[in-house]
Parts: sequence; structure tokens; C-alpha cells
Amino acid sequence: MPQGRTWLQFAEWAKQYGDIIHLSALGTEIVVLSSPKVVSDLLEKRSTIYSDRPTLPMAGELVGYKDALPLCAYGPRYREMRKLLADVISTRSSKVLYPMYLQKVQLFLARIAEDPSALRAHIRWLVGSIVLNISHGRNVKDIDDPLLTLADQATSDFSAATTPGAYFVDVLPILRLVPNWFPGAGFKRKAGEWRQRMKRIRDEEYEVIEQQVKQGTATSSFIANVIENHPERTADQDNIFRWTAVGLYGGGSDTSVSAIESFFLSMSVCPDVQRRAQEELERVVGPNRLPNSGDRPHLPYIEAVIREIYRWNPVAPLSLPHRLTRDDVYKGYHLRAGSIVFANSWAILHDPVIYPDPMDFKPERYLGEQDSGINPDPRAFAFGYGRRACPGERLADDSLFAAVSMTLHLFTISPAKDQNVEPESVDVMYTPEMISHPVHVKCSVKLRSSAVRALLDV
Repeated sequence: MPQGRTWLQFAEWAKQYGDIIHLSALGTEIVVLSSPKVVSDLLEKRSTIYSDRPTLPMAGELVGYKDALPLCAYGPRYREMRKLLADVISTRSSKVLYPMYLQKVQLFLARIAEDPSALRAHIRWLVGSIVLNISHGRNVKDIDDPLLTLADQATSDFSAATTPGAYFVDVLPILRLVPNWFPGAGFKRKAGEWRQRMKRIRDEEYEVIEQQVKQGTATSSFIANVIENHPERTADQDNIFRWTAVGLYGGGSDTSVSAIESFFLSMSVCPDVQRRAQEELERVVGPNRLPNSGDRPHLPYIEAVIREIYRWNPVAPLSLPHRLTRDDVYKGYHLRAGSIVFANSWAILHDPVIYPDPMDFKPERYLGEQDSGINPDPRAFAFGYGRRACPGERLADDSLFAAVSMTLHLFTISPAKDQNVEPESVDVMYTPEMISHPVHVKCSVKLRSSAVRALLDV
């Protein structure tokens, strides 16, 4: 397995060897899919045999996330967790939650106006306050809220632990048996630290809310509601509820943080895109209010900006691996049961045949008449595939629309003055983890005028 930004090496190999690549690493069969057709044919049309997850020694066994929604085996338990999440973040539920998104984004923008230098901390607060409100009923007031801090640390641990090629134990699982003191076993000590955080984020606040439900003092939340609705729950049901709450935060937070960071970065390097988006907002929304969900159908350029954020640097460039549960034959390839299957979303979203000029941030690619198969909606490739697609797509998309539209209505984003560079020279390097973030988000964020400040009063 290549190390670092694995998806980039896979994309280079796809140019040489085609859209199906087969690797063998110490007996582990690895298949990488790099085109919309093969992804659709296998992960979607044959999803009955491509929806399982492999056991990941580092993240699943040593850290302990094997029962979490992203990594658990495909079966009744997985379907139950998805059903629980669907009840919370469905299209219907999202309409109920949208006023809360607006309030949180308004507070987020007020914080930026007060202290733009802490942009990344404000982004983490925004996303965390939305998701923890839904999952735990938590009113997160500050970035140093202990639950938010713990949840962010655990999410970062998960992303690091699932990064392909980062830990040799994933290729040679017997290494998980070496003692912690053994030379080269630093990965085990790290896993032990991460495992403790995993247990805390899974159990501590859940048990606090459990007591609040008994006392009749619990705030409405996913956890409180499932406990109240299942007073005679079994130990297995209780375990499912705990892991579903972990999945709600873990799946909905780090990805949204990355997308919003990419928005600020892209606007700092694309002033013409920013001006055009602001002109559309001025025309449709006007100066006396903030944009809302009812405006979205009338903001095609803002919609195109959001699509391009998903495509330009996808939050999950390489999908979490699928596992083939029985032998399969496709286009003359014999794919063995047990093979680990990756979809290289980055390669698809940067294929110049599908997305011309793929390295450029060009929202206009989605506007006007389009040839079939050219510039499709990137959301088809940015949220996972088949029965493993992210159940929180609507939550992420709604919150991103609120953040993008309201920010552009009120603020101008440009490269930070201390960078002393033109927009086209700004560093757009991304991290190598499973959930990839911009390495730097150094922006100057200023109110467009003194008049818009009144729109931030909440």
C-alpha cells in the first residue's frame, strides 16, 4: 500500500492500468475502482456482495471501532443503526432542524466578526454545536466545551486510524499481538490512548443522559429519545444506541468541518467566483435579511459553488474499504471473496474526461446545458457508495448551504495579509488522513459593510 495521500498514487496507477487496479499485500487482495461505471456496477448494482467491511486491525480491533456504524459488518445490526439515524436526519427531520442550523450559523458568523483570526476554531464550534445538539441535546457555548473537545479528539483519532497505509498492522495483522513494550510497538500505545477516548465518547455522556431520563430532566436528543422509547431495552440494543450516537457525531462532524474549511480556502483563491456568488445573493435575497432554505432553488450559482466544494477536494478522497463477501467476475477479472475494495473518489472527481480542467475551482461547470456524463453532480461520489453511502448527506448539505450562503452574504474572504501572496499562489495542500483537511486555511474575513452587522444580531 502506498503511504501518504494514497488516492493520488492510486489515481496515477489508474491512468496507466485502467479503472480497476488489483494489488496484493502479504496475502491481502486489494481492488481499487476509479471510474463511475465500475463503482456503480460493483458497489451499487452488486451491493449485496460488496457492502461488508473488512476487519481493520488498527481502527477496528486495537482502537475498538469495529462495532461503530462506519466499520461494522453488514447485517441486521448495521441496518438497525442506519434506520435509527434515518429517523433523526431524514429529509423530513432536516426541515424541522433547519431553524437551528440558521441560528448556529448566525452565531458562528458573529464570532468570526468578533475574532476572524480563530476561523478554524469557529468552524469546529459551528459543526460540533449542531451535531451535539442533535445527538446529545448539548448546548455547546464555547470551543473549550469538554464534550466537544473529547468528541473532536476521538473523531481525529478515527480518521488517523483508518488512513490507508498508515499502520503496518493493517497489512500484517499478527502485529496486533506484540506487547506494548516491544520495539516498534508505538502503534499499540497510541491505539491504547485512542481506545480510552473511544470508550469515553461512547459511554460517559450516554450514561449521564440515561440518568437524566430516569429523573425526567433530559433535554430532547437522539440519545434521550431512544432511551425513553425503549425502557425495556436489552444490553445489545443499548450497545447499538451507544454506537449509533457515536456514528452520528463522528460521521457528521469531521466531514462537515473539512467541507467548510474548503469553502473558505476556495473563496480566498477565487475572488471572481466569490463576487459572482455575492451578486446573486444581492439580487435574490437583498440587503435586509439573511438567506434561508427557501432561497436555495433561486440561487443556482450558490448551488454550483457547493457542488464544486464537494468535487474540488473531497472530504473523503478514498472511500472507507468495502469487503467482497463471495467470488465475483467482472469484465474478465476474477475478484476473490475477502478482497478489500476501495473507490477512489478523488480520481473520479478529477478525471478530465468527466470534469474538464479538474484542478480549477469552476462552479460554472454545472450551469447551463450539459452533455451527458460531463460534470455530473459530485454528491454522487462524495458521500460514499451503495448501501454504505453516508446517511447524513442531507444534514451535511443543509448545514453547508447555510454556512456558504450566509457567509458570502455578509463577508468578503481573501488571503490573509501575512501571507503577502496573490490568491492564485495560496497553498492548497491537503492532509493525508481518511478525512482530509486543508493544511492551511489562512484567510482574511471581513464584513462587507457596516450595515450588514445588524443582520448578525441574534
